[in-house]
Amino acid sequence: MNLYTPSNGLFETHVTWKDVEEDMQRAFETKAFFGPCKSATNIGEGNIVCQLAMKKFTAELTEGTNVEDCFGSSKFAITWENVQKRLHNAEVTIYNYLKRLPKGEIPCGEFYFARKFSENNPLKGYLGMEYLDNTKPVHLFENVPLKAIKQILRAVASLQALSLNFTPEEKNRFTTTPFTEMFAHFYTDEVTESFMKMFRDFEDGTFAEKVDKLQEIIPDLMDLSAMDQLPDEMGMERVLCHGDMWSMNILWRESGKDLNVAAVIDFQASHMGCAATDLARLFASCLSGKDRREHWEELAEEFYEFLKERVGDKQMPYTVEQLKESYRRAFPLFAFMIVPFVGTLFESQCRDSEKEKFLDIAKEKIECLLDDLLDLHERNVKLKKTKSTPIADKS
Repeated sequence: MNLYTPSNGLFETHVTWKDVEEDMQRAFETKAFFGPCKSATNIGEGNIVCQLAMKKFTAELTEGTNVEDCFGSSKFAITWENVQKRLHNAEVTIYNYLKRLPKGEIPCGEFYFARKFSENNPLKGYLGMEYLDNTKPVHLFENVPLKAIKQILRAVASLQALSLNFTPEEKNRFTTTPFTEMFAHFYTDEVTESFMKMFRDFEDGTFAEKVDKLQEIIPDLMDLSAMDQLPDEMGMERVLCHGDMWSMNILWRESGKDLNVAAVIDFQASHMGCAATDLARLFASCLSGKDRREHWEELAEEFYEFLKERVGDKQMPYTVEQLKESYRRAFPLFAFMIVPFVGTLFESQCRDSEKEKFLDIAKEKIECLLDDLLDLHERNVKLKKTKSTPIADKS
């Protein structure tokens, strides 16, 4: 048996009502039990929320096209299972560490209980958390206001500052090579070709010429080992990174015309890595091209000040110059991980009644991401050839 074999538990997993009941009884110190009217509802908002959802997600994206569903194969499932177990266990570890912080410093739902995967528990990994209502997703084809982004930057700063107090043993609970361990399974040549076919066809090939240019540099972009080693190359202390900081891993609440952060979710990809990677992914996925171009340095500087507040009298793990330079080096890869899916998710997730409203937003974001990742990649290649590292030492 394995995680990808449908079972008779909740949502066809191996987790049963009995498992959840026992854990809730322990967590809440109660003898209460579920009655005959118990029910469970999938509230995943279309995001990747359970062991079978990756198959469902990719099947939907490729339905009706000539693109192969590469994630639906048994080969991928077998390869991915061990990785998924490590990701789940990392998330459980994160939520236990977040208890050390003042409530609300990193917005997230209340954490009640969890089961990690282990040799003795190979099939039942899950979290029990508070349900947050009145939240809304912000898709890739939408934009997040600058004011709301700053709320996330405060949370990222708190996460990084938390890790500066980790013992060596605590640091070792997180991987330092997330890109070669995790993303390499997704971005095989076959899978990348499938994504690029969908991207090239978006809006009758509007971006086909630039997509062709992008395809030429993919082998260089996908130097995942180099991304794993970026903080060491830059002379930056490794910090705790969320690892998957994009718009759909943030729950938002509307307040008039404003967006406020309700919770940061999905910490499975957490790792000890380069501080700039969360910023690069966040800005690429959430901001309009115009806002990102005009304000990324300002936002990076403001983030650095947030981190200073959290670090206090201790030594900073890197300089603001190192942060900005590592952002420039990381941005092409993270823009590449975002840009093919803006159009795909627009076509599959945007309501017909709103497509006219969001099409221009999606196209502007795509065009700016493409132009900037191509330009920065060219800049980084030239920099690499000169073996120059324009950064300042930590101080």
